[in-house]
Amino acid sequence: MMKMKPIHTLFTLYLMALFYVLFIYERSIDLSWIARGGFSTLVERQAENLNLILFKNIFHYLQTMNYATGMRNIIVNIGGHMLMFTPFGFFLPRINKRFQNIRFFIGIALLIMFLIEGLQYLTMSGSFDVDDALLNMIGAIIGFVFLRNPDNLERISHD
Repeated sequence: MMKMKPIHTLFTLYLMALFYVLFIYERSIDLSWIARGGFSTLVERQAENLNLILFKNIFHYLQTMNYATGMRNIIVNIGGHMLMFTPFGFFLPRINKRFQNIRFFIGIALLIMFLIEGLQYLTMSGSFDVDDALLNMIGAIIGFVFLRNPDNLERISHD
C-alpha cells in the first residue's frame, strides 16, 4: 500500500472541508427538479441564483458597504471566496509539478471553479455566479504566487 505524503493528506483534508462548505454547510442538495419537469424546472427554480454578468454582485456588495449587512457581504462574499481558495493555489503546485506553470494552473483552476459553480447550480445547493468564480480564481492565484515562494511576501513588504 502506498503511503500518502503529508502534503497529500493536508490537500485531501482541505478538499473535504471545501466540499463541506460549498455543498453541505447551511445548504441542502436538491435534485427533485430531475423528476419534476427536468432542466426547465431547474432553470425556473434557480432563476434568482444565476449570475452571468461579471462584477454584478461584486458591485452590489460594494454599493451596500455602508450598511451593517453590506460590510458582512463584503467580508463573507468577497474576502471569503478569495480566502477559501488561497490554499488551492498553495497545494496544487506542490502536489504536481505541472501546476507550477502559471498558464496550466490558471487553465485547470478556471475549469474547476466553473465546475464547482455548475455543480452548485445543478444540485440547487448554491448559485452559478461568475463573480464567485472570479473571486475564487483570485484567491487561488494569491495562493499560487505568494505562498509558492515565501520570499515573495518578504520582497513585497520591503518594497
